[in-house]
Amino acid sequence: MPLLKPNVGRALSAIGALIVVVALFMTWYEVTRSTGVVDHTTGWQTFTNLRFVILVGGILTLASAIPAQTRPILIARTLLGLLLFVLILRRIIDPPDLVDAEVTAQIGVYAGAIGAVLVAIGGLVDTGRHVVEVYPSLWRPTAGELGRGQRSLGPGDDRG
Repeated sequence: MPLLKPNVGRALSAIGALIVVVALFMTWYEVTRSTGVVDHTTGWQTFTNLRFVILVGGILTLASAIPAQTRPILIARTLLGLLLFVLILRRIIDPPDLVDAEVTAQIGVYAGAIGAVLVAIGGLVDTGRHVVEVYPSLWRPTAGELGRGQRSLGPGDDRG
């Protein structure tokens, strides 16, 4: 009996995509100017090009959860999640530079990163399930399935 239901990877990726898109409209940075004025900016307000990449990435992830889950779709969804994560992580590590202002990352940028990780994990979960279904002989039964005193390999099978 499988540990996870067949739609868990799709659900994780879809939830992650929704989080990424919603996070785009949350506060990503707090900007404290030298005059003492404090501004809060969203990911959508801050990035003129990256906002469209993130939005399209979220939409593509949601679209990838709809058709039959073939290997290319699963791999593309995993890579898309990793790409979104790297793009957002870069903005955590290296926030925009402003003259005479201190820029501090806020909850939105972290929520976006978590959503991107969920997209990638969803793709990995389904990819792993696909491999197990296509190549069942690659996996040995777990110790709990074997019963007391039984071996998963025959004598001599465990030698290299």
